[in-house]
Amino acid sequence: MIRSTLDLQQTALQTLQERYRQPHSLRCQVERHLDFSPHTILQMLVLEVERKFRCLAVKRLVRDGGFPPFRSFKYCGKQTFHDVYYDKADLLSSKGVWIRQRDGHWQAKIQRGGDYHNSKFEELSNPMDISQYLAELTGIRHNERNNFGLMQMAAFSTLRESWVADQDFTVVQDVTDFGHTVGEVELECRVEGEGSPGLATERYRAAKMAEMDERITTFMKRYSWAFCAGVPKGKLTAYFETFQ
Repeated sequence: MIRSTLDLQQTALQTLQERYRQPHSLRCQVERHLDFSPHTILQMLVLEVERKFRCLAVKRLVRDGGFPPFRSFKYCGKQTFHDVYYDKADLLSSKGVWIRQRDGHWQAKIQRGGDYHNSKFEELSNPMDISQYLAELTGIRHNERNNFGLMQMAAFSTLRESWVADQDFTVVQDVTDFGHTVGEVELECRVEGEGSPGLATERYRAAKMAEMDERITTFMKRYSWAFCAGVPKGKLTAYFETFQ
């Protein structure tokens, strides 16, 4: 019986590796999410809560740039990335779903609560998962080879500067190639679960996101010296105002 169970585990692992053919680091991620029961595969759920702000209130964000100072602080540097957003007659964006390619990699951001300035998202990055989600949403199945049956609606590049404060909070400020600036404070949580999401998973997700949102609110109030007051404008909104 022990030999049979181990054989089943090894077969399941080999099947997953052959199916996805991902780079080594991603294959290891799949391996880590195999339970030792041969009938159970764990799924990783990525939850993200973010709050936008207009721009930084200080010329240079540093640990002790205001009072109180950050408890911990790390500068993460600058990076440039190119986003291409896809939709079909506003079908997805009207439902709080954004599909994009960031530097050629597909991503789906699914709004799970909040509003325009304070958003709660579930993220998908595997094209198979994105295809499955869109099929459930629209009733039509496509894959990444034909852009999931969607049309390009926006494309622009962004220069992002980022920091990590108080260990868990990512602070970013973005400047687009068409001159728009906006910032975000983000918290991310990775949760493992079995099989398809059920009622217990949905309740846990909602409770976890509410907790993350409260933490961001407290963080931004504590360090209000770092963030400009006023109503922020997202990059897509600014893009459409500029080009349409």
